[in-house]
Amino acid sequence: MGMDSIEILMKVEDTFCIKVPDREAERILTVGDFHDAVWRHLSGKYSKRCKSQGLFYKLRKSVEETFSFSHQRFLLDTPPNEVFPKQNRRPSYFAFAQSTNLTLPSLVLTRPWAILLNTFGFIAILGGFITSVILINFFDYTKWTLLIVVLGVALTIWLSNLLEPKRTIIEASTIKAFTEQTLALNYASLMTEQGTNRREMEMVVNHIIADIAGLDLEEVTPEKEIADDLGID
Repeated sequence: MGMDSIEILMKVEDTFCIKVPDREAERILTVGDFHDAVWRHLSGKYSKRCKSQGLFYKLRKSVEETFSFSHQRFLLDTPPNEVFPKQNRRPSYFAFAQSTNLTLPSLVLTRPWAILLNTFGFIAILGGFITSVILINFFDYTKWTLLIVVLGVALTIWLSNLLEPKRTIIEASTIKAFTEQTLALNYASLMTEQGTNRREMEMVVNHIIADIAGLDLEEVTPEKEIADDLGID
């Protein structure tokens, strides 16, 4: 297993409070294999109770009480950015997370700021690499010049941290997707209290794979080979 696969496995183990032996982990080739391996190690933790449904109702009740948002408007296809107020969203979002005792999905940059960060990172890192190659090959600089690339990475991280207050957008397009993301982030504590079921286990594993590998959730399906189809090393 490559580094990304190991990171995914460790996150899955932490989330479900299980341990998948190395020899068994090496035989995991597809997403479906991953589902089967996790399910085998969840003996005694089964539950027919739907935690995603319970979480939806908890979020709806809390939103209504906190933001006076009518529960009739809090539907599966409602955009979360319409639910949480735009004004002072960051502090109210974090206060909501604390009051509900839930870890919520991270806020992201608005499109203009995201374009700025991505453009800066591309120029700083690629530009640093090109500059290093030119200096090494044409001006006999030492390979220490490659530290310019490291500087580009550091500057990009610095700018990303500087833009933290600008992260005010909820990335999930619907309350359904938002609830699933929230469930995946809080599954360890919820499972300890209530057990789990196969459908929700698969959903959480898919979310972990997609999040760590930087994939769209729709790409993560049982028949996909983790290395060849999803490109995860």
